Amino acid sequence: MKKNKNPKITVKKAIIWGILTLLPWLSYGQTDTTKAAEEFNFEEFGDADNKVIKTYCTQKVNYLSPTKLISVGYEGQLPFHFTSVGTHGLPQAISTAETHVNTFGGFRLGVNTPVVSRSNFILNLGLTYWNTRVALGNPERSANLFGNLKALNSAGINATVFKPFNNKNFLIVQANADLNGNYRSFDALDTKGLTFSGIAIYGWKKDDNLMWGLGVSRTYRAGQVLHIPVILYNRTFNQKWGVEAVLPAKAHVRRNFSPSSYLMAGYEIEGNAYYLGNPSNTPLHLRRGELKPRIIFEQKITGFIWLSAQAGLRYNWRFNAFNSQNPTKDQKPLFENTLGNPLYFNVSINLVSP
Repeated sequence: MKKNKNPKITVKKAIIWGILTLLPWLSYGQTDTTKAAEEFNFEEFGDADNKVIKTYCTQKVNYLSPTKLISVGYEGQLPFHFTSVGTHGLPQAISTAETHVNTFGGFRLGVNTPVVSRSNFILNLGLTYWNTRVALGNPERSANLFGNLKALNSAGINATVFKPFNNKNFLIVQANADLNGNYRSFDALDTKGLTFSGIAIYGWKKDDNLMWGLGVSRTYRAGQVLHIPVILYNRTFNQKWGVEAVLPAKAHVRRNFSPSSYLMAGYEIEGNAYYLGNPSNTPLHLRRGELKPRIIFEQKITGFIWLSAQAGLRYNWRFNAFNSQNPTKDQKPLFENTLGNPLYFNVSINLVSP
């Protein structure tokens, strides 16, 4: 066999042949890529820097006391003395009656659940029921308001809206409807004891340690309807100290011991207008208002279950009875009652929000 005397030329020819063979494929690929690029519409895409997701502030500050979703508890007052002055329901020869109140307290239930929870809108709906049982030391002596009063009950529904506009501004709106009276069964319910209250606050959240706002409120907390300005102020100074207030209704200084334990000292105003029926064919509306200086201790038991215990003084602000729910300024009460100011306590088990 005759040998190839020049193998380098053979290799060179092979390389050239391979290149010539691949050229049509490379040309086809380039043409196809160019065609695809021409058909691709880049205008459908915007500038990535302009696609900014809007964020919103939340309704909490650091170390704030947890929101109670379900609360079951009992509140009671120690025995106290009272004096009642009036003519309605009293023997004509008697204008003043005095007695001792042995029991004044009862069961309390609160339910608050979010039905809409988005970053830019939160809606909570709630139910409340407060019962106050009344037991007199000598009921036979007091044929007056307390002589016919065995219980004070308040059942209500409420709705709360938290609407953030951006990272700093927000709106809080709350509306309440409460049915208050001395009813002891559903058959005894009367819409004459229905009261409506609400609050609207526009606020600013500086950072996760401070949120505050200004607003207006319609309230029966002091026993009579009031339309007043309100101030929201939630402030955390550090990991140990903070303030939680919705003035003038309530205000507390908070001392955190840990994320699951804290103590608060302050006050709250409570009350409402109660319909007591028509004794002697005269409608009777009780205006109950209480100021409570108090101390509250709350501790996590397990998971989202917390124990709450409070103690303080129940100061009688108002406990007079009229023949209408919203009497005029110059209208005199049918009963003018003076109550002692006893110590009180409140204990509850609560399911809190995460």
